[in-house]
Amino acid sequence: MRNPKHRLIRPASLTRVLVRALTPLLVASTLLAVSQSTDTALAAGNSISTTTNVTASTGNGQCLHPSSATDPINCNAYADKADVWLSNLPGALADGTYFFAVIAPGSQANPNDGSPGLLSTDSHTDRTFTVSGGVVTSTGTHLSENNRMQLFPFGDTPNGGGVYIAAVCSLASYPAAGGDCKYDAFKVGADTPDTAFPLQVSKDATGSYTRTYHWGITKAADKTLVQQVGGNATFHYTVGVSHDAGTVSGVTVTGTISVFNPNADAVTGVDVTDVLSDGTVCSVTGGSGATIAVGGNDFGYTCSLTGLPTGELDNTATATWAQQTVGTATLAAGSDDFTFSAIAFTGTAVDACVQVTDSVAGALGTRCVGDANEGVPFTYPRTIPVLAGCFSYPNTATFTAGSGATGSASATVRVCGPLATGALTIGFWSSKNGQGVITGGSSTATVCNSGTYLRTFAPFQDLSPTAKCADVAKYFMTVFNNASGATMNAMLKAQMLATALDVYFTGPGSTTATQKFLPNSNLGGVTIDVTKICTNIPTCSSFVNASSSFGGATSLTVTQLLTFAGSQSNVGGSSWYGNLKSAEELAKDVFDAINNQVAFGI
Repeated sequence: MRNPKHRLIRPASLTRVLVRALTPLLVASTLLAVSQSTDTALAAGNSISTTTNVTASTGNGQCLHPSSATDPINCNAYADKADVWLSNLPGALADGTYFFAVIAPGSQANPNDGSPGLLSTDSHTDRTFTVSGGVVTSTGTHLSENNRMQLFPFGDTPNGGGVYIAAVCSLASYPAAGGDCKYDAFKVGADTPDTAFPLQVSKDATGSYTRTYHWGITKAADKTLVQQVGGNATFHYTVGVSHDAGTVSGVTVTGTISVFNPNADAVTGVDVTDVLSDGTVCSVTGGSGATIAVGGNDFGYTCSLTGLPTGELDNTATATWAQQTVGTATLAAGSDDFTFSAIAFTGTAVDACVQVTDSVAGALGTRCVGDANEGVPFTYPRTIPVLAGCFSYPNTATFTAGSGATGSASATVRVCGPLATGALTIGFWSSKNGQGVITGGSSTATVCNSGTYLRTFAPFQDLSPTAKCADVAKYFMTVFNNASGATMNAMLKAQMLATALDVYFTGPGSTTATQKFLPNSNLGGVTIDVTKICTNIPTCSSFVNASSSFGGATSLTVTQLLTFAGSQSNVGGSSWYGNLKSAEELAKDVFDAINNQVAFGI
């Protein structure tokens, strides 16, 4: 196997007779690259070609094949070197600055000045031109006429078949790598009928793969719970998207193998094969037992890999033929190969970008792999009015990728205003209306039912078990009056007594008459958050955590609060919480908040 930098040089004696008109040939253009770069300086699309320029001021000879008095699209054989012109330049090249070179076959890896295979006899700066808006302009010393560039002067090819390679390379960087160039083959002169020349192989190679990214999404709020009296609660949300390293698939090497036949007749029974340097055998379309017509013959090929190569990957195409008669000459059995070095792989990204939307904020924006904002979260505020009671507000962010892949993340916040329980204060129960509610309550065998309920709690067991409703009303007033400026346990007893009456008359003691003042809301079953208790009613700008006075519980129903507080008292409530004032005060604050409807739920 020969490296393209060290191709076989045919003896000069084989080329000395190339002086007559050439038998018809067809040349196929090839794009050969050895650069490891994934960027190509030349535009994709049509290849360059060579042709005649019969209306030019000089070098205006006709094409030998195809024989034509006018300029063919692609001329394969010329009578004189001066008749060779580059054509199809605007069609094959993007706007830019280029240079051309005539080189020997196999020298495509290095078309620069000083290359052993360079046949152009002047400097690359003499061979420069520009393409702009479809117009070709010479910026060196070579002629440019009819949008074509004259290749002459150049030396004789060492190739036994009389083949030359025209290279056009980008001047974006110099010296140019093979991958920065496009190529076309041509011949000057004619064969002798008794000489058969070996086939010439060249090829290009393009590595490609697909990298599919998988994304995730997160969403969070700066807080999840707001408890406050009135106003608005503002939350700040953060939405982040991230991706993995991507899953690589569809790793392939594709391209075209060009087999050039410099002889007068076709060569038959040619096997064209292709193999990667890692041993991967490629599939060549029509490569078995092929007939190689005069001129250029192209074979597409595909190599499938299980993953991206970890090092340099080369690609060698080989044409093999048996001994045979070509025209009147004998072509010896042989082979020719060409190695394309350092295949560059270019990836196609799938789902490299995602659109991010939000159920509240709407469209948040786009995030892409490798962009300046990659990893930068989206943020936005949301303001929610504080209503009576607790309400949850879910919020979902979603990403959508180009393939339709999607994912979501949610954050739920809870906004709690004071519970609208209908509870009433000690001031109400000491008023005419409150006293009327108590005295108008139901009785069982003259025993007031509200009194029976109150006696289930130790602090109120100093109330007579036979108390009539009027006695219960008087009992409340006694407790109420004792609470004014008295000890903490007396104030606690008054607040707890008001809460107990609220529970009774919004539950089992509720009647049409009582509902004029208290709703039938079953206050005893309402859960209270004891970790945030207002201490400066009605402003409620100061809060305490009262859970330590209720066994460390963070929330309890009102009935559970009454039961626990009652368990910390002796009969009649003269000793409470072991007379620990701070514990008594916390319990008092809880019942005071309930009675003033500034307690929070959960």
